[in-house]
Amino acid sequence: MEFVSMELGHRILETEEPQKPKNSTSEGTVISWAKNGADMAKSKNHTTHNQSRKWHRNGIKKPRSQRYESLKGVDPKFLRNMRFAKKHNKRGLKKMQANNAKAMSARAEAVKALVKPKEVKPKMPTGGSRKLSRLAYIAHPKLGKRARARIAKGLRLCRPKSQAKAPAKAPAKAKPPAAAAPAAKGAQAPTKAPE
Repeated sequence: MEFVSMELGHRILETEEPQKPKNSTSEGTVISWAKNGADMAKSKNHTTHNQSRKWHRNGIKKPRSQRYESLKGVDPKFLRNMRFAKKHNKRGLKKMQANNAKAMSARAEAVKALVKPKEVKPKMPTGGSRKLSRLAYIAHPKLGKRARARIAKGLRLCRPKSQAKAPAKAPAKAKPPAAAAPAAKGAQAPTKAPE
């Protein structure tokens, strides 16, 4: 029975005949030639053609930090994955910069939507007349709070006295003070004006 094996494009015939010594010329040469062919096929991948140019190009490398001078600040993983240094890195860099710009603008819009707009604070006028600056101080939402409170307190304290004096003087001339109408419950009694 014959067995045909294909090995690297060479046909080797093996039969079930009694084996001859390995030194025989006919079969031994075929087998050894096939082995050499396999070795030659392997070595064809490692060609010696143009090696000096390749060694010069690949063997002398700059340190990694200096390798991409024009592309500083770029992700080193991105540079490592790019195969061709000049043209393709620049193309990829432009794409990446465009994507970064889009991402940054989207982030800015999101932040704007989240952050509430601040209220515009009224500013104190610098210089100018004293009366205007005082009015601005009183009108200021934070600084004028105490000033407005003091003004309101002063008005409250002043108002009853002026109202009490006016009606008290008119009946005093016409009628004696004892004949005045009795005061309502809880109301402040009119004070006698000093003479």
